[in-house]
Amino acid sequence: MNRTKRNFIAAVIVAAPSLALLIVACGEEAPSCGKSQTSCNNECVNLANDPANCGACGKTCQATELCGGGQCNGICGAGESACQGDGGAGFCTNLQSDNANCGACGTTCKPLERCSAGQCGQGCASGQTGCIPEGGAPYCVNTQSDGLNCGGCNVACKALEFCNAGQCSSACSSGQTGCIADAGPGYCANTQTDNANCGACGTICASLEKCTTGKCQSACLSSQVACMTDGGQLAPDGSSLAPFCTNTKTDNANCGACFTPCGYMTPVCIGGSCYALDAGPG
Repeated sequence: MNRTKRNFIAAVIVAAPSLALLIVACGEEAPSCGKSQTSCNNECVNLANDPANCGACGKTCQATELCGGGQCNGICGAGESACQGDGGAGFCTNLQSDNANCGACGTTCKPLERCSAGQCGQGCASGQTGCIPEGGAPYCVNTQSDGLNCGGCNVACKALEFCNAGQCSSACSSGQTGCIADAGPGYCANTQTDNANCGACGTICASLEKCTTGKCQSACLSSQVACMTDGGQLAPDGSSLAPFCTNTKTDNANCGACFTPCGYMTPVCIGGSCYALDAGPG
């Protein structure tokens, strides 16, 4: 028999006294895993921190547990679930409100969306629509009064026309103000709610802000912080990050403050501080 052939080789082991018969059939070779990794179902995993294979292949941690040192540890707070980040480190988060883990770990809401009750929904104020201009950043508008998005996104009125009730015309409705964009058409704006004319024509609210009673205010939930990315921060895959809302008390990548990640030795964010997997406050 040619010893170089690896297919169709079977080893039969009879173990006394149970007489258990173990047959190992060798088909395709198992993957060559790196240091500290193990092959489970033809996939290389780290048994030390993989919640689906914690300490042994197929040993799954519960929804509120993290895998550390090959053991499932229930250290997530009430209402939180354990997720596994890039590199295998676990972290606790609220799947009901986390824009980066909405309803399930790794489910990220789109720009101008926010996570509420585990669902990604419209992050704009009531009566507004999220529009994406060609080559520009997403923003919230009132298509009933915005001269650049009159009746729909990117539908611009002509010069000296105003957007009134979603139609381009020469007059504004009561309670609205006629504004003129730079080198653009005139439009009607409710300066109490218009993100592009908040309190006055041309006063634009920043990303993750919404115009309420004529003032720009945070669009994040009360338990969240708006993290801006004007400084050029990048995602782990090298792509640009959009502004986002997060809970800095539980977010492993933004623990205590935006863009303050927990380290390898203390990977879990609890109460805005980083702890080891088997430790915690107090």
